[in-house]
Amino acid sequence: MRKDSLPEKILTYLAFIILFIFMIIMLVQFDKIERRQINLEMQLKDLEVKIGEIASAPIAYSVAENVEKNPLTPSRKYLHPEVKNFLSDETFKLRIPETQVGGILNRWMPSDPKSFNTIVSNDGTLNAYVGTYVNSEAFATRSYSNPDIWVKGLAERIEITDDFKEYTIYLKKGVKWHRPVVDWQSGRYDWLKGDHELTAKDVKFTVDLIKNPQVECPHLRNYYEDLDYVKIIDDYTVVFRWKKKTYNSLSFTVGFSPIPEFIYGYDEDGKPFEKSVFGLRFNNHWYNMKPIGCGPYEFVSYVQGASLKLKRFEQYYGEKPAINEINYQIFPDQKQNLLKIKSKDLDFGVLYPTDYREEILKGDPSSPFKNGNILNNTYDEMVYTYWGWNMENSIFKDRKVRWAMSHALRLDYMLETIFLNLGQRITGPNYIKSPGYNKDLPLVTFDLDKAAKLLDEAGWRDTDNDGIRDRIHDGKKQNFEFTMLTTSGSPEWSAAQNIYKEDLMKIGVKMNISEVDWAVMQKRIEDKDFDAMGGAWGTPWESDPYQIWHSSQASIPKSSNHISYRNPEVDEVIEELRETFDPEKRAVLYRKFHKLIYDDQPYTFIFTRKRCAVWWNNLHRVTFNIIRPHDDSRPWYFDLKNVSSNVNPN
Repeated sequence: MRKDSLPEKILTYLAFIILFIFMIIMLVQFDKIERRQINLEMQLKDLEVKIGEIASAPIAYSVAENVEKNPLTPSRKYLHPEVKNFLSDETFKLRIPETQVGGILNRWMPSDPKSFNTIVSNDGTLNAYVGTYVNSEAFATRSYSNPDIWVKGLAERIEITDDFKEYTIYLKKGVKWHRPVVDWQSGRYDWLKGDHELTAKDVKFTVDLIKNPQVECPHLRNYYEDLDYVKIIDDYTVVFRWKKKTYNSLSFTVGFSPIPEFIYGYDEDGKPFEKSVFGLRFNNHWYNMKPIGCGPYEFVSYVQGASLKLKRFEQYYGEKPAINEINYQIFPDQKQNLLKIKSKDLDFGVLYPTDYREEILKGDPSSPFKNGNILNNTYDEMVYTYWGWNMENSIFKDRKVRWAMSHALRLDYMLETIFLNLGQRITGPNYIKSPGYNKDLPLVTFDLDKAAKLLDEAGWRDTDNDGIRDRIHDGKKQNFEFTMLTTSGSPEWSAAQNIYKEDLMKIGVKMNISEVDWAVMQKRIEDKDFDAMGGAWGTPWESDPYQIWHSSQASIPKSSNHISYRNPEVDEVIEELRETFDPEKRAVLYRKFHKLIYDDQPYTFIFTRKRCAVWWNNLHRVTFNIIRPHDDSRPWYFDLKNVSSNVNPN
């Protein structure tokens, strides 16, 4: 009997495929409801098996591969195909035709992180310098072009029910976690070898951590109090179900960032943590001082007080940035930052007001800041600065005292002479350019007479003529003396604090100043070990006041309500905000919230910041985002024909 030639076999197989596809089309035409339930991908897999039974495996595989690549073939089955995908495609491209791939970007990091664990760390600086590049990948992100639009990240599709209670997330397949940085030669970490793919298991693992009361993440947990459950459908599909319709459920589901279970679920020898103490072990996890994620850059090395190095992750699932490596030099000295920029040890940096005045406003024409070698631009930062008054301290419980403290601060003078107008005065916590900012509230005036009068009314007088106000509290004499806790390294803030200290002394208030490293300050803030503190909050595109201002957060250890602020009326507005979706109604509520905070003066609000960024002219496409992080280097690239000594092209 004659054997069929290979071409004849192929024709036979193609005829079989055509017949099979025709049968599917007929079934679809007769029953449209059934059509939605048919998974064409699975049908084609069955076809692959049948063909394999009568032909060689290589031919069957190639047929199936061709079908898989057909753009008309659905890649996976959706639970709710009739629901429109909430996510859009990003139109902004990280690389443009002129982009050159390669180079090392040298930047400055002003302080060491307390931890690289993104669940237990509430460090905005860490998120800006490391999270964006390493471990803050989320289901979706806000678009570069329009922050009101959510674009695909780890998820390729998200289905949301009309009541905003249920979110079905479809993870992209093939997303790889970074390879851990450990001593592979020792053999101790063999249990970590191999590629690890992000799956729904990591998502459920992360949610369980956040909701675990043992885990020190109150700044995150409060946002997930109304999350009913997370259900794994399959390796790449997961459902978030909320107990009630809340506005925050949208951003805190769509913007959710998982962490890898394969490393954070185990001790250093690869043994799973016991459930009874899992959260406690996680807080001090053995990998906490090394960042890990699935972002465009992966961790290389970290030397405390010296450097942090990242390199481009070549297995990254998305569009890769052009720059090969990012090297952060860690030091607190602002002057050293300027010297390193001038010497080209740093390619990019931010000038503080004093340096901005000397180099940009008054610079010599021959200076690199003036001759075109170093470029610069200013941008508005979604950050506000403040001095916060600890409500657990008996001195600051009285609203009149807090208003006196605000009236004693000569902000207009400081902004003009010390900060060189790199900022704008504010009256409350809402972003000044948002519709929720209450423009009807007047700026607090500098008025020492009014401040002194308010302190008199609050019962603070100098009864022993020693120059310091006092009062009887709990049967004992109490002097009006407190310590302002701030970070070290900024001559501008040091100057501002000393002016404030002198003005307060004029009205009988003694302020001591304690300047500490950021890591120390963060620990003391978490422990509420301060009288007053100088700080800054980064505001998201759509903020939720709950984390910082709701009374329920005042007594929680390590919460963001550092000053233990409590006001039932503020709580009501915050809770209503969480259930209000209408933009105009939300704006009204935000302005009401703003007014209540203003009346209480729990913070003395200072100003929103404006930054002056500088960079050497061989660095191109340096743009600044509307939202944080503003100085996102992923779209930047080097002119490799004009390479500085510290840049190594591919």
